[in-house]
Amino acid sequence: MPTRVFTEEEKSQIKLIMLEAGFPLLKKYGMTHTTISKITEAAGIAKGTFYHFWKNKEEYMADLILYHRQKMIPVLISEDVLKGKRKLGEEDARKYLHAVVDEEISIYPHLTLEDEAKLFKNTDTFEPDIEKESAITGELLSHLDNVRKDVNLPLIANMTKLLVIASESREELHEAVYKETIDTLVDTILNLIFERG
Repeated sequence: MPTRVFTEEEKSQIKLIMLEAGFPLLKKYGMTHTTISKITEAAGIAKGTFYHFWKNKEEYMADLILYHRQKMIPVLISEDVLKGKRKLGEEDARKYLHAVVDEEISIYPHLTLEDEAKLFKNTDTFEPDIEKESAITGELLSHLDNVRKDVNLPLIANMTKLLVIASESREELHEAVYKETIDTLVDTILNLIFERG
C-alpha cells in the first residue's frame, strides 16, 4: 500500500490536532502515561502518522509545551497590550505569574521533575540558553509599565523557572504552605522587575 503524501496545509492541520489533543491527555494521565497511542487516538489519526512529525514522545511533549506556552500568551495578555497600545501593571504581572502555575490553564503543573529530565535528555529544546531566555523575558517585560532600569533578565528567567519547578514538584513540598511558597516566589520576581517608591 503506497504511503500517503500530505499537503503542507494538511500537515499543519494534523500537527495542530495532535498538539490540541495533548494538554487534556497530559492533565489526565501525566507525561509518563500519555502514550503515542493515546495521542493519535485522541487526534483521530493513525499511529504511524505521529512519526511524520516527531521521532519520539519527548519531542512531541517539547513541542506541546512550546505550543501551549504560545497559546497562553494572548489569553493572559490582551491584544491591545500585545500591539503596544497600553502597558500592564504589577497586578497584571502577578496574575500572569500565578497563571504559569495554575493547574487549570498551565501545562507546567502537570509535569514532574522526572519529565523535565526526560525532555532534557531526549531533546535540545530546553537546554539553558541565557541569550534566548533573556530575549524572551525582555519581550514579556516590554509589555509592563514601571520596569526597573537595572532589571536582570537572566535572574528573572531563572526565578520564573524556580516557580515552574515548584509547581512540578508540588508533591515534594509542604502542602500547608504551598500557596504561600508560590506567593513568596511571585513577590520576589515582582520585586526584581518593578521600580519601588
